[in-house]
Amino acid sequence: MRFRPEHYLEAAYERIDAARKLHNERHYPEAIYFAGVAVECLLLAYRTRENSDFESRHDLRKLLKESGMTDFIRQKDMIRLPALLGEVWSRWKNNYRFASYGRLTSEFRRLKLDRGIRGDALKLNSEIVIRNAIEIINLGVRRWNSEKN
Repeated sequence: MRFRPEHYLEAAYERIDAARKLHNERHYPEAIYFAGVAVECLLLAYRTRENSDFESRHDLRKLLKESGMTDFIRQKDMIRLPALLGEVWSRWKNNYRFASYGRLTSEFRRLKLDRGIRGDALKLNSEIVIRNAIEIINLGVRRWNSEKN
């Protein structure tokens, strides 16, 4: 199946919406995964504008460089973008789609992403990933839409 940039952009919206719903239903591992996929979709939307070859790697940092999105973001947003992406990247890997609740909890504990958290560490980390993913998507979409005007 071939995808155009706007297909990836539409998928980014759908995946972040799904992540929010999953989080609200307390499906935190799935919410984290979908939020990361939403960011990946946005970066692929930008990348496929220049190069339509499908990229199967799931490295968000590398995709950010290859996407050229940083060439289009305002300077003040460029300062925030790496931090936002870092918050997502530190909590999302493509293989997390295979992780159970317990397994992902153990992984986050190993990564020390549970420090200072009372209660469910996945819940807070899900909130962090979703919040940062939404900001990344908003930055990308704002620029995407401004290019059309």
